[in-house]
Amino acid sequence: MSPEDPLAFFDVPPTPYPEVSEVHVSVAFTYDIPRAGELARAWAPVAPVKIGGPAFGQPGGEFTPGMYLKAGATITSRGCPNNCWFCSVPKREGGLRELKIHPGYIVQDDNFLACSEKHIREVFDMLARQRRQPQFLGVLRQSGCSPGTRNCSRP
Repeated sequence: MSPEDPLAFFDVPPTPYPEVSEVHVSVAFTYDIPRAGELARAWAPVAPVKIGGPAFGQPGGEFTPGMYLKAGATITSRGCPNNCWFCSVPKREGGLRELKIHPGYIVQDDNFLACSEKHIREVFDMLARQRRQPQFLGVLRQSGCSPGTRNCSRP
């Protein structure tokens, strides 16, 4: 889900430095936070650095289209209704919350099918208005949880 624009870098700054007014470091997963700190320090000589993304800062934030994720990506829910032993999402984000639906063709919601029928229909209505074929990434995977349960067991 990384941005694909020509000023998206995935390591230390190249030399010569690109001419930019600020640098944004994206944190898509909590395990990326230490690396984000390293990159922020490396990019500090180039321009002021901001760290952000779905897994950074205080949980509960809204999704902002175009910030820290690939163009076309949309996140319509946060949190999780399950309490899988291995997952930090419910601890970090809390229970499932439905977000405002922003246009996009890549639905990046691990718990999309746990959302209300109304929300799911609204997402499909939004997708019908897009010019690109919808992609559901991370949406339909099974995680070892039994359908209809709130707790998961070790595999």
